[in-house]
Amino acid sequence: MTLKNLLLSVLLLATTLCVAEDKKLSRELHARVDRLAALQQDPGEMVDVIIQFRPEAQMSSRITKMLRLGAQHRKSLDVIHGGLFRIPAGLLPKLAQDPDVTYVSPDREVIKASPEDFILDATQASYVFQYGYDGSGIGIAEIDSGISPGNPDLRNPYNGGSRVVYSESFISGLNASDQYGHGTHVAGLLAGNGGASDGWMRGIAQNANLINLRVLDANGVGTDSAVIAAIQRAIQLKSTYNIRIINLSLGRGISESYKLDPLCQAVEQAWKAGIVVVVAAGNYGRDNSMNTDGYGLITAPGNDPYVITVGATNTHGTDQTSDDTVASYSSKGPTLIDHVVKPDLVAPGNSVVSLIAPGSTLDKGHPSHEVPASEYGGYPSGPFYFRLSGTSMATPLVSGTVALMLQRISYLTPDQVKIRLMKQATKAYPAYTYGISRNAGTVYDLQDDVFAVGAGYLNSYGAVFSNELPSGGSLSPIAVPDGFGNILLQPDASSAWASSITWGSSIIWGTNVLEGSSIIWGSSIVWGNSTAAGYSIIWGNSIIWGSSTQAMSESGDSDQ
Repeated sequence: MTLKNLLLSVLLLATTLCVAEDKKLSRELHARVDRLAALQQDPGEMVDVIIQFRPEAQMSSRITKMLRLGAQHRKSLDVIHGGLFRIPAGLLPKLAQDPDVTYVSPDREVIKASPEDFILDATQASYVFQYGYDGSGIGIAEIDSGISPGNPDLRNPYNGGSRVVYSESFISGLNASDQYGHGTHVAGLLAGNGGASDGWMRGIAQNANLINLRVLDANGVGTDSAVIAAIQRAIQLKSTYNIRIINLSLGRGISESYKLDPLCQAVEQAWKAGIVVVVAAGNYGRDNSMNTDGYGLITAPGNDPYVITVGATNTHGTDQTSDDTVASYSSKGPTLIDHVVKPDLVAPGNSVVSLIAPGSTLDKGHPSHEVPASEYGGYPSGPFYFRLSGTSMATPLVSGTVALMLQRISYLTPDQVKIRLMKQATKAYPAYTYGISRNAGTVYDLQDDVFAVGAGYLNSYGAVFSNELPSGGSLSPIAVPDGFGNILLQPDASSAWASSITWGSSIIWGTNVLEGSSIIWGSSIVWGNSTAAGYSIIWGNSIIWGSSTQAMSESGDSDQ
């Protein structure tokens, strides 16, 4: 029998795999096996996969075995007890039967959480600055499209040196500079000090150090394996640069439970290593392709219950929060498959000003978003700033606030940080609002429930100066239908809000969304009962959103 026929025979055995073995392959890979078997195509077709092994399995021996099977070892991903391999598709059934393999998934694409991001700061952070908190000594790992070097806003004001203290690219053949323009904008919101504008535009943690880990190319696209490798590097460098925060203003569609997703497993390892992980919720709030009005469209790894998932608000160009509304494009929960209550909180993310990467893809594609130097009276050689919108911009505002919290009280754990942020979040917001897209003029009716605003609006001042030290975990709860058209919050038994009066659910999320006939449980929710069109998508077993080949389709304009 030829090698080709032998591999084909192995492939045809896929239909005999037991249920337990099927669960070892992601749905995309299982579908590929079935398709190849049905078409009797050459199973020697190569595919890039991330293989997670049992923690007890010795990696060196597992890699050797994979090489003997014809695989190519592309990258070690020790943080998830796995690696990136290029294998013949015909070997997938064999992997599903391997007792040392726990899960196999494709090396999916991840991209920035917005191609056109905009934001103004209404987080009450300005009140914190007068007390001298600026993120000094705190390292923030930014996993994004890179950071343009030499920007005046990212220099140390005392010695003129760069506060980008480490840079590494996880994209073959490319350095860590920003060709896309997204990462530089995020960096300014994290740690810009207004050096080019005499303080006109400042970020949250204005003296924090940045660890630049590039995973996105000039088009804002990357892969799971690159992001996982960057997370792994952040953990390795934690002590060297006092990395206390990872900012992930990127994501992709959900294809399996967070318990299996390698991207989610990586962020959990960072969290358990003592690093606060802050993730964008995604920009699918306007997507009604599944008849859910944008519900159930949180992106990975923002679907993981450990991390802090951030949605976006529109400040309407004012400093007060009383007129703020959730941006119509901000993705809403609960998460697909696991029904985790997300986002955890929201922050300004609409028409935000931050640093520009001159000549980058975003700059060349949207020159009208440049902020003229005449507006801020800064360097005439500008522009130095750019306007963008999206949950990508809301995320670094939360990450920067965490840096201020940790500068004040360095021993806070990731769980304590998350709980305090959620408890202190502003909970006074309108029940119903609307948004109008700036370009198309489309009106979007919005319901500000727990799956849209989470625990409320970011309150940097309250989070920084809180002296409470909660005990217990901070896993986001699960949304559970009760059979009567209502949705209940089911907390993890170890969470701080599971039984404590001080940290109970009503304190964290607010009584206006958790009690009585509140809008969250009302019949106006599109998927609130089993007869609603979107019910089977969110609460059913079928998954039709997110795949290995589907990159995120971003919001194309901002809200008025």
